[in-house]
Amino acid sequence: MTQNDLDRQLNDFLRDGPTELPYESFDAVRDRTEQTGQRVVIGPWRIPEMNRIVTLGLGAAAVVVALLVGAQLVGSPSGGVGFQPSAPAEPAATLAPSLSPAASAPPLTQAFTSTLHGFSMSYPEGWTARAAADGWTDSTFSLNFHGSHADFLYDPILESDLFLTIASQPIGDSTPEDWVAEQMASDEGCGTANEPIAVDGASGVIGIECNVALVTTAGRGYWIQLYTSGDDPLAVAPYDRAWFEEVLATVQLRPEDAAEPGSSTSP
Repeated sequence: MTQNDLDRQLNDFLRDGPTELPYESFDAVRDRTEQTGQRVVIGPWRIPEMNRIVTLGLGAAAVVVALLVGAQLVGSPSGGVGFQPSAPAEPAATLAPSLSPAASAPPLTQAFTSTLHGFSMSYPEGWTARAAADGWTDSTFSLNFHGSHADFLYDPILESDLFLTIASQPIGDSTPEDWVAEQMASDEGCGTANEPIAVDGASGVIGIECNVALVTTAGRGYWIQLYTSGDDPLAVAPYDRAWFEEVLATVQLRPEDAAEPGSSTSP
């Protein structure tokens, strides 16, 4: 039997699906096997000769495997086979700013008396006092930390960011109500948002939106103000409206001791 006859019979066997190999084919295969010596092959491996149908079947199976592998690669994240996507980094925890509680205001243990503006009052321990050198002669008050027309009591560290300022002037022909209203309506005043207040028995008003108190007594008007800067809110937090009213409770008005307008205490 020739090789062609063997191939033809194998093709018929695979195509028609017989359950038994013909005797002639079996004998031919056995004879060929007995005559072929066994050889030890150490790579590269060779694919043994196969008929066309077996080759086509294996080729089709390889295509299916390739398609499956390709589908997995397409659906997988970049990085190749075996790539293990790293777990997404957890966002860093946002720490709330740790603000220390504001220290309480120092006690009102120091006393200040103004011989130019005619009053005395208590002010915080450790603060610095700077007496006015000139009288308040302008029609309305001008807030200027470096000015000489008012007395200043201030924190030695915060200075112009935290201070008390006091000044007085004769109200002239104005009524107490008119003088107070004019000062409150000025650039440094609090407008019409105010409420009544009494300082050492003298009637006046205190601003609701700013810490300015205005009172009149014996023909003299007093401007008393607490200024706190917004640059360091934690440092000035203890110095609120309640604290300002504590300071006002220590004020003693002495209009009879005030100097005349335009006078100076400078040597």
